[in-house]
Amino acid sequence: MKTITNIKNETLSKTIGFPKIHSAGGLIYNKNNNILLMLKRAKWDMPKGRVEANDTKETTAYREVSEETGLNFKKLAIEGKLVSTWHTTYHDTLPFLKKTHWFMMRYNGGDDVTKPQLEEGITECRWVSEGNLANYTKNMRPRIHYVIDFWQRNLIS
Repeated sequence: MKTITNIKNETLSKTIGFPKIHSAGGLIYNKNNNILLMLKRAKWDMPKGRVEANDTKETTAYREVSEETGLNFKKLAIEGKLVSTWHTTYHDTLPFLKKTHWFMMRYNGGDDVTKPQLEEGITECRWVSEGNLANYTKNMRPRIHYVIDFWQRNLIS
């Protein structure tokens, strides 16, 4: 029987028993103060991907944002860490516990043309004003809504 003390010392990954993987991505905003959302598998999402061996979380965020949206890598700048989210995912039939490290990223441009990474299931990228975000939250995963909500409540002046 587990006691309260033993439960407090267990981590989420130990409790669930799934292997843990890390990913990193970004909430990208531009000079028009619009953020970039992408439609992935019929849900509004933000770019992110798995941290590869010998890569930093920051390097991963830059790479994934550029690959998934087609934005010019040289126009991106990480301004700071936002929050991390957790969710379960599968690779083939093997379950994983995935921790995503989210960064606030500035895009030094306007509502530039994007190139969605179709092979990743991304069919559209769209620059969205803060005033219009409510129109997208009903069709986004709770973890993405959480990141945007954190940004809106804590970092928008």
